[in-house]
Formats: sequence, structure tokens, C-alpha cells
Amino acid sequence: MKNIKFLALFLIISTNAFALTYQIGQTNSSSATQPTKLPAKTDQQAPVPSLEVVQEELSQAEKDFAIAKKMFNPWYGGPLITGSGATLPQGLINVQPYIYYVVNYAAYDGNRKSRSIKNITEINPKLNLAVGITDRIDIGILINWLHVKRGLESTNHLADTTIGLDIGIIKETPFIPGLKFSIAETFPTGKYEKFNPNKAAIESSGSGAYETSFALTTSKVVWWSLLHPMVFRFSVNYTIPTKVSVSGFNSYGGGFGTKGTVSPGNEFFLSFGYEFSVYQKFVLTIDVAYEYENRSTFKGTNGTILGFPAPIGTRSKDVLSLAPAIEYNFSENLSLISGAWFSVRGRNIANFATGIVTLTYTF
Repeated sequence: MKNIKFLALFLIISTNAFALTYQIGQTNSSSATQPTKLPAKTDQQAPVPSLEVVQEELSQAEKDFAIAKKMFNPWYGGPLITGSGATLPQGLINVQPYIYYVVNYAAYDGNRKSRSIKNITEINPKLNLAVGITDRIDIGILINWLHVKRGLESTNHLADTTIGLDIGIIKETPFIPGLKFSIAETFPTGKYEKFNPNKAAIESSGSGAYETSFALTTSKVVWWSLLHPMVFRFSVNYTIPTKVSVSGFNSYGGGFGTKGTVSPGNEFFLSFGYEFSVYQKFVLTIDVAYEYENRSTFKGTNGTILGFPAPIGTRSKDVLSLAPAIEYNFSENLSLISGAWFSVRGRNIANFATGIVTLTYTF
């Protein structure tokens, strides 16, 4: 039995010795035909961070995760006055009805003094429809109806109609605001002449002029407060009206026998809008607006009122106004906005207070 064990041990040792000899031979042969390679340099092991560093990194990661859970994609329906610097994407349609309730309770004179007048109230429903033609071009139409009342007298007329085209110049990015150029044409579909003398003060629902408007609008979402993103908007608009032929009592004055041509003044409108997300569905907004209009002039026969020459034409005028509002966003595409728009300071213009409710839906 011992002899068998010694024989097995001898075979194992012999086999391993043969294999080792063969391997050395192969290595020497390979070394003779190939250049000698230096051993690869091993990387030094990175130092192990201290427990304090690890704990600090973990704490920061937890803070970032907590903020990320609270952050959201903000929804905005827009403030009441200032538009967006973005255009409507191709194929989408936006429907936005408004209700304006206006009270003209006073008038600013040429010295910016507010003088009380008999209240003139207006109910002005509007409908704005827009469609995206391309991702950078959209087209829209604004239709107005006007109900005006003073005391026991009231009138109802279609107001002027506007068709507009928006052209996107710059698309908004995380660091660059959006910018668009707009051109619009207002058509004189409202009533502007041949008023009933007993209702002359409340019959006007239009200017009688074809008005061409040019505008630049910019807007940007910012994250100065990570949990409450906000939007800044800015728009500048300039309007050039055509001359208007008028007769009788009209939107610019006049009286019995008035006949001639009015040259309305050009208009300049500037507005700044701000939106603050309380949370995704609830947004606070405000607009600051300034409007200036050049004086209008008249050539022709003034006509008379009570035997005296009828005044016709308007002085230059301007008004500064504010429009705070609240947005409730049912979804990314559906928003309800309600607020007020009122004058703060003006000259040769009505001192007004307006309540506005609008619903905007994109599909």
C-alpha cells in the first residue's frame, strides 16, 4: 500500500515539473521574438474621505432631494394685460373669453385733477381665438360687444374687431427670454358716428379708423425662489390709425350738421406683467400699464349744439394703471383668471375701475 502512495506522489511531482519546464521554455521562446515590455504602472489608490466629508455630502444630497420633491413644472395662464413672448405651437388652438365690467366714475382734466361725473358703466364681453400655424407663427382674432349704461339710458353695439399675427423671434431657453413680434389690424366694426343726440355720451363703441399696431413682447420664467418660480413679461405697442370721415354726433364730439374728417392721434402702450407661483395651480399676478395718445384733429363743418359751434377732436391724453389678479390653473392648458384693472393717474381721460374674469383653454 505504501509503494502505491509513493508511486502516485512521484507521478504528480514529475507531471508538475514537466509542465513548469514547458512553460519556461515557451516564455523564453516568446521573449526571443518580441520586444520586452515594461510592467504596467499601477494607479495609486485614492485616499479614503473622512467621516466628516461623507456626512456633509450625505446631508447635502438629502437637502437636494427634499427640494427636488417640492419643485414642480409651473403652470401659467398669463396676467390680465401683458401677453407672452412665446407663440402658440403648431396645430394648437387657444380659446379665451373675457368679461369686463367697467365703471367710469370720474374724469382727469388737463391738470391731472380727477373730477366726478355721473357714472357710466360698461359690460364688455370679448372673445379671443388663436391658432398655431407653425411653431413660430400664430394668428388670432379678437371680437368685442359693448353694452353701455348711464342712468336710465343704455346702448348695445358691436365694438371694433382685431386680427393679429405673432412671429416668434427668439424661443425661451433656461437662460434666454422669449421674444416675439406682433402686427395687428383693427377694423371699424363698432359704432362711431350718427349718434342719437339723447344718447351721444354712451353710443360710441368704436373709433371708425383702420388701426395698424406693431408690438414687441418678451417673457421669461425665472427660479430665483426654487419653490416659487415666477414670470416676468414686458410689451411695447405702437398704433397708427387712418383718417375717419364723420357726420353728426360721433366718437370725437360733433353735433347737428357736423361733417368732415378726423385725424386720430397715434397711440403708445407699454405694459409690464409679473406672475408668482404660490404653488402649481395657484398664481398671483399684476400688470403695470401706461398708455399715451396724441391729440386728434378735425377738418370740415363743426355743426352746432344749442346754437353754439360743436366741439370736435380730442386733446392728447395718457393714463397709468394697475391690474392685480389671481390665477387658478385646473391643468397645464386650462386657467381661470380674475382681477381688477384701475387707473392711478391720468390726463384728459376717464378715471375708471374694471373687474375682469377670463378663462383660457388650449387644445
